[in-house]
Amino acid sequence: MLHTLDIIAKVVFVFFFFGLCIFIHELGHLLVALWRKLYVERFSIGFGKKLWGTTINGVEYIVSVLPFGGYVALPQLNPTDEPKTSDGTVLPSGSPVSRALTAVAGPVANVLFGFFLALFIWWLGSYEPAPAHDCLVLGVPAVAPLYQDGLTIKDEILEVNGATSPSPFLEEVVKTLPADSGPIALAVRRRGEREIREIAYTPVPNPEYLAGLRPGDRIVAVDGEGFSRGAKQMLEQIVLATDEVALDVLRDEGELTIRYSPLGNPLAEGLGYPFFEVKVPVALGNIQLGSPAERAGLKRGDILLEIDGDEVENAGFFIDRVTASKGQPMRLKVEREGQVIEFSDLRAEEMEIGGEVGFRIGAGLDEPLVLAHPNPWEQFVDVFQRTKRTLGSLVAPIVQRRSLVRPRHMSGPVGIIQMIFYKVFTDGYRGGLSFIILVSFSLAFFNLLPLPVLDGGHIVYAFIEIVFRRKLPTRVANWLQTAFAVLLISFMAYVTFYDVRRSPRFLRFFFPQKSEAVEEPAAAPPAAPATEEN
Repeated sequence: MLHTLDIIAKVVFVFFFFGLCIFIHELGHLLVALWRKLYVERFSIGFGKKLWGTTINGVEYIVSVLPFGGYVALPQLNPTDEPKTSDGTVLPSGSPVSRALTAVAGPVANVLFGFFLALFIWWLGSYEPAPAHDCLVLGVPAVAPLYQDGLTIKDEILEVNGATSPSPFLEEVVKTLPADSGPIALAVRRRGEREIREIAYTPVPNPEYLAGLRPGDRIVAVDGEGFSRGAKQMLEQIVLATDEVALDVLRDEGELTIRYSPLGNPLAEGLGYPFFEVKVPVALGNIQLGSPAERAGLKRGDILLEIDGDEVENAGFFIDRVTASKGQPMRLKVEREGQVIEFSDLRAEEMEIGGEVGFRIGAGLDEPLVLAHPNPWEQFVDVFQRTKRTLGSLVAPIVQRRSLVRPRHMSGPVGIIQMIFYKVFTDGYRGGLSFIILVSFSLAFFNLLPLPVLDGGHIVYAFIEIVFRRKLPTRVANWLQTAFAVLLISFMAYVTFYDVRRSPRFLRFFFPQKSEAVEEPAAAPPAAPATEEN
């Protein structure tokens, strides 16, 4: 019962705060429009069919059936010469200063709301990766694991050049291949099929390896910019890099810079996610009831130090060792609240996962987190810098710069709501509130873009009128509004399509199969909005 109430509370939290971000934006427009005496036709709480309404001082205030945000009808923000009400009544044009102030009020309201919520994060704190200013490289494959020549991610590799494959996964097979490897013959079986296929596969050299990156290198900066939150922040900087990636690394002989043009990683939706492996501290996440992990006494937040005497390098290393144990006893050393604790008889159990049998201990894996208290300005600057970097990567091809970030990697309302759910259910209300702050700031930044139909476009129209003492010709304004409205709607439909395609991964996180043990790292979140999580 309590578990059900907790889920309901989190669902209410997600939809309430997501809608509140939109409501605050529209409220900002409303208040300044009333102050500047512009004509306000209607202010709605929610969308869809009207449930209730009243008129105060000529403004219709209504409550609509879908309680997600709201809208305000301001005909005089229309950039044409003759703004009209919904019944066709012609209105006088509002002054350009009034229109500009009203337009900017929405984004300003979102920024103020974000700062208000940021005060709570400053007070309560939010969990983030433990501070780390460098990353140790563990492995760099000479060949990039690209799915091509008819090979797909659903294929299990059985043979390589007639010999038994060392692994059914391409990512493991390529680790055995040299950079100058020629075409190879693969015998594969596609998931769900019995037929064995023969594929002539041409390996592609990994540019990271060709550039000189090697195991043992310690990465300290990406494109000249250091990082403070370890691998997570470093990988984000690499993914959003344009043109070449420049890695500043430390070796025994000193510091050097390694430059390379990244390839699209097929396991990261074609983004420039690195193929090299780095050491990432691992902590236990959710512990499944009745699982071997719970029976052994392991707890959420335990930092994994060693397994059978070997240092835990990352989540994949730990999963491989648990799988290879085949249920035999394992020795595990963890750190808990500064104390090192050893477990000498941890045994994985055989469980069915996704139709396949494997050995699991029934515990989620995550990065060790610390409770940080960033002040509101630090939170604002962090979101601004992430947004700037993301938009820079997105528009790079327009200015003839190379980038692997595409519009399909962005998210619309569906993806944003999924991401808020993910943060609330994995990081609690602190994590959810932290992401709401990101959404509120991002909504302000997005709406300030100088594009018609956005608030930034209305500000540009007003500025043109102030400078040239006249509005844009109605014909031009109508054409711009229509064209950009079509582009914006098309863009939202496009990113929503990809949000929906990612939904199965999102649903698998919340509704795993009954027999599934949560042992792998938390499912990768859906693509973030203009920025990633805070």
